[in-house]
Amino acid sequence: MKLNLFILLILPLSLFSQSNIQNKKLNEEIVQKHIEPFNNRNLEEFSKAFDIQVLVSRFPNDTISLGREELKESYARFFNKNKKSNVKVLNRMSLKDVVIDEELGTVNYSTNRHITIYKVANNSIKSMTFINNAKVTSNPEAIVNKQLEAYNKRDIDAFVETYTDNIKLYTFPSNLISEGHNAIRKQYASMFEKTSDLNAQIVNRMILGNKVIDKEMVTANGNTFYAIAIYEVQNKKISKVTFIQ
Repeated sequence: MKLNLFILLILPLSLFSQSNIQNKKLNEEIVQKHIEPFNNRNLEEFSKAFDIQVLVSRFPNDTISLGREELKESYARFFNKNKKSNVKVLNRMSLKDVVIDEELGTVNYSTNRHITIYKVANNSIKSMTFINNAKVTSNPEAIVNKQLEAYNKRDIDAFVETYTDNIKLYTFPSNLISEGHNAIRKQYASMFEKTSDLNAQIVNRMILGNKVIDKEMVTANGNTFYAIAIYEVQNKKISKVTFIQ
């Protein structure tokens, strides 16, 4: 879902200059710096990739540790407890100061996928937020695709129908900005009527449990924007969306 208020906060593609592309590459390189030391179990080099006040959380905002020293203590215990550990990046998306990695983690002889959201500042990782895998009974991608189709058709009834009655919209990590069908309808009906070129395309997607994470290229009123949205699905409808800006 592409929040009309949110569109004002994201970067027009026409302004996506060479310096922005270089910053994107730099941020990805900063995040990449901690991967090899982790796989080599080099705690000192691993910790240097992080800001001195780095925040480590479980999505959306359940704090695990705060500060580089606490991070080192946590990973020292992890390395002592587990004889083997390895992480491999399967997919990566970036927007401004945020890098999101879909990762394959192996601990001892168990392997599973997870997603990590990194925020970068001052040449280091400022925060690291883990999204863990979970069992699901239905395909969350189907309803997100249905929502996208309704959005591009500017069909407000079909669009609203893809959400639970108490749908909640957030900006990352947990700032509530909208709640309920009425709010959704109010926010989007006028935009659908007035924006004849409205269109969104998925440029990258990650799916983990009941969550679908999309990087989207949105066209509106002759301008093109990028956005990242984390959709959470319950009972075959979208129950929560978190925007990263």
